[in-house]
Amino acid sequence: MTAIVAKLPTQSELENILAEIRSDYLQKDGGYHVAFDCSSEMEPTAASRIANGKFAVGRIGAARTGLSVGGSEVEMLTNPNCAGPVPDVPADAVSADDVLLAIRNAGLPVIDPRVNTTFCLESGCVKLITTDEFSIYQFADIEKANKFSTIFPSHHQNGLIFLRYTQDGSDPTDPALIPQYNAVLDQVMGG
Repeated sequence: MTAIVAKLPTQSELENILAEIRSDYLQKDGGYHVAFDCSSEMEPTAASRIANGKFAVGRIGAARTGLSVGGSEVEMLTNPNCAGPVPDVPADAVSADDVLLAIRNAGLPVIDPRVNTTFCLESGCVKLITTDEFSIYQFADIEKANKFSTIFPSHHQNGLIFLRYTQDGSDPTDPALIPQYNAVLDQVMGG
């Protein structure tokens, strides 16, 4: 698989991206290889390879990758190049941080919020905040936001902000809370 990033990440950021990808595959035994490409546009033909990673799920994954069961590694290539600017966000735009604060102020669960913006390479977002209950994607371009919204069945989008919910895995979003999260986003966005 390929992970596209919009800026040159650090080794630690690459490891975090790989860990997030890996979390989606924990129930699927296998060896997975991830190519990290960098591009200001989300077009694979305009991207340049900056790193390679792999992870092993189960014994099959260990055999296919040469890693230990559950192991992972990512290696930055020599002289990685990541050309192109990250899109500008209008100064008056609602941010992912604004939405997170509003959800917290509404008294809804917000456990372990963390910035995972390096994962925006795949989605084209300009900021990503992940919590145990949901993720908040902030876009600078409505076309990219709309395109991304077609990928995930459990989500809510209002303008340039996209809330993504988890339906399965170890921390699925409580279905009873989803309408409440959606209402807060709509209120923050003004409608």
